[in-house]
Amino acid sequence: MYRRRLTASIDCLRYLLRQGLPFRGHDESITSSNQGNFLEMLRWYAGRKKKVRQVVLENAPDNDKVICPAIQTDIVNAASLETTRAILNDLGDEFFAILVDESRDISNKEQMAVVLRYVNKYGSIVERFLGVVHVKSTTAVALKT
Repeated sequence: MYRRRLTASIDCLRYLLRQGLPFRGHDESITSSNQGNFLEMLRWYAGRKKKVRQVVLENAPDNDKVICPAIQTDIVNAASLETTRAILNDLGDEFFAILVDESRDISNKEQMAVVLRYVNKYGSIVERFLGVVHVKSTTAVALKT
C-alpha cells in the first residue's frame, strides 16, 4: 500500500515538474475549493484508478499520506539528482559551457540561473537547465563562486 501511495505522489509530482507548475495552493484546507495543483491532481488521479483511490488521501493513515510539503521537496530533490546524472551521462567527457544569468525575483532577491551547454554524441547542440541559485551579489567574482 505504501508503495502505491508513494508511486501515485511521484507520478503527480513528475507531471507538475515537467509542466513547470507550482505544487502548493494558497489554501490547502479540507474546506478549500482548490487545494493546489498537487493535491487536486492526486485526487483526480485517485478518481480514475481504483487501486490508487483505495490507499491515498482520506483512505491513507494520517501519519502516512505521503503528501506533506517535506515529502514533496524530498521527491523533487531526488528527481533533480537523477536529472542531473542523466545530463552528465549524456555529456560524458566532452567539452561544455556553463551559461549563467542573474535576475531579481518578485521579492527583490537576486537569483542566478545555471544552464549547461554542450554538443551531444549526435552532433546536436544541447542546453540543459540545471537550476536557480539565490545569490547575495551579482559581481562576476560572486557569481563565479
